[in-house]
Amino acid sequence: MIKSRSIYKVVAAGLISLLSHAIHAKPQRIVSINLCTDQLAMLIADRNNIKSVSYLATQKNSSVMYREAAGIKQNYGKAEDILLMQPDLILAGTYTSRPAVFLLRRLGFNIVEIPIAKTLDDIRHNIMIVARAVGEIQRGERLISSFNQRLSKVMSAQAEQRPVAVFYRENGYTTGGNTLANTILETAGFSNLATQLGILGGGHLSLETLIAKDPDIIISGKRRSKEGSVAMAAFQHPAFKKFKSKKQTIKISDPLWVCGTPFVLDAVENLAAVRYQMTSYK
Repeated sequence: MIKSRSIYKVVAAGLISLLSHAIHAKPQRIVSINLCTDQLAMLIADRNNIKSVSYLATQKNSSVMYREAAGIKQNYGKAEDILLMQPDLILAGTYTSRPAVFLLRRLGFNIVEIPIAKTLDDIRHNIMIVARAVGEIQRGERLISSFNQRLSKVMSAQAEQRPVAVFYRENGYTTGGNTLANTILETAGFSNLATQLGILGGGHLSLETLIAKDPDIIISGKRRSKEGSVAMAAFQHPAFKKFKSKKQTIKISDPLWVCGTPFVLDAVENLAAVRYQMTSYK
């Protein structure tokens, strides 16, 4: 009887040990269904453990890491496709494929949702969420340390003058406060015209207001609409062409600030260099 109890204790201890190991083991079949989590996963997790990333990860116009994503199976965020992969970890964005996320969670899959990053602290926070989820905490910490070192160099070169900049795109679309784009702009040493006007998130900026407020610099991304379309009307207006001819206009690659990853510092550094040139001549 005593021996039987001892055997049961040993077996129970072994099962507890195995269960504990399984809980804390690194995921071996990671599936990401969001562009931003795709890139964080590729930065932090072992490539061999990444089973699939979203199709956007392989597109040059969307992803900074499109080269790294080549060769990894693509997905379109459909529950039926993800089911077949039998992932032990699914990384998703807060607003990613809600029906698929709901169904997969109901079926018991391990899903970690990453919130949208609007600040640099959000980026740090999200890096560690992914690092913990994929079992690579030290890699996450090293990534944040490198991020902070690059950021400190930019901040050390800040000047008192803060030129006024504005994002201006098709249909007069601009980006104001409470956005990652605004954080990038202000970190680079600019003041955002849209934020000054009280615009939160994305909003419309009329051509009349743009010209009247007279910002120092216009920032644009890749134009997706065709020449002659309604969306491009403001850019083709004689008043805008005359205004633009007297202003510095720069383009920043869209993928650099679509997602809250360390790559936002590329955009910050590019803008900071422009700001340094502008303020040095004044």
